[in-house]
Amino acid sequence: MTMPKINTFDIDGVIYFGEEFTGVRPCEEDIIITGRSFEQREETTEMLHSRGIYNRVLMNPLTREDSRYSRLSSGYHKAQTIWDLKEKGYEIGLHFEDDPIQIEAIREAHPNLQIIHMIREGEDLIGY
Repeated sequence: MTMPKINTFDIDGVIYFGEEFTGVRPCEEDIIITGRSFEQREETTEMLHSRGIYNRVLMNPLTREDSRYSRLSSGYHKAQTIWDLKEKGYEIGLHFEDDPIQIEAIREAHPNLQIIHMIREGEDLIGY
């Protein structure tokens, strides 16, 4: 079976900018890879569903209290998840990301991946 060519999406700063804003929306087959901890699955799923987004979501395996949890470790999680998807036969077209630290971690592992760097004015919209 041939897997579809998909795009991957971060949540905070890409899909989610707070309750009053609409971010980028993934297509039906696309996969969301978030740095949010697996402990946040319920609230994350509720937020996405409230926006009509029902895509597969791959969460960070670390808890937020884990000393290793950071923007950089979230970038490594996303890079590894992209490897895992490729090993399963997915072809990744684009990855949508806003965090420059995570972009570098992903780019280091996937130098040929097209990364769409979401840049916005007003960094206070999303906190890390």
